[in-house]
Amino acid sequence: MCAICNFKLEFGIGHPFALSVAVASRHAIEAGLIEPIDTAEGALSAARKRMSAVDALNLPQARIESGHAVDDLLALPDFYVLLIENDTWGFFHATTEGFDPDIVPEMPDVTTTDEARRSNVVITSEAALRAWLSGRFDMSRAFDASLILIDAPDAAVALLKRMLSTADSVATVSQVVAQNQRQAVGQNQLELPVPDL
Repeated sequence: MCAICNFKLEFGIGHPFALSVAVASRHAIEAGLIEPIDTAEGALSAARKRMSAVDALNLPQARIESGHAVDDLLALPDFYVLLIENDTWGFFHATTEGFDPDIVPEMPDVTTTDEARRSNVVITSEAALRAWLSGRFDMSRAFDASLILIDAPDAAVALLKRMLSTADSVATVSQVVAQNQRQAVGQNQLELPVPDL
């Protein structure tokens, strides 16, 4: 993943779907489904928000990489992720070693009607991304509630939805394993003899 939030001065662009995601995120916050992101102001506020957004972009990267075989990862189209709170963009280009952290992408084209030139973009909020990563909802609900939207040609949309759903199932398996481990530890603690004093 390449975080290109400050790649070029003119790169501070939004996306036509950002407003839809913002409205869906606000509804989810009001419903208690996701937690709002800290909006504290101050001298270092913008830098903290940008660092938090870049950190949030790195989290699904690990989940996606662990849930896909190398061939499946390489079959993914290059794509951007836009976190709408402060227009933080990440670019994902798959290699045999995972996503390339050193790639320098072109500016995304989000306005063309030519599908061959249109960039593949996943649009979400940092709040929704973090809530999904923590297991508050699954990818199906994220798509249904417009918490995550994908702007891309149809073939790329299908691949990116499958990628995120696979990452979702990896998380579910990991959560079940972790829960089973916690239960096993709890049972073992119950079976420990109490020493005589």
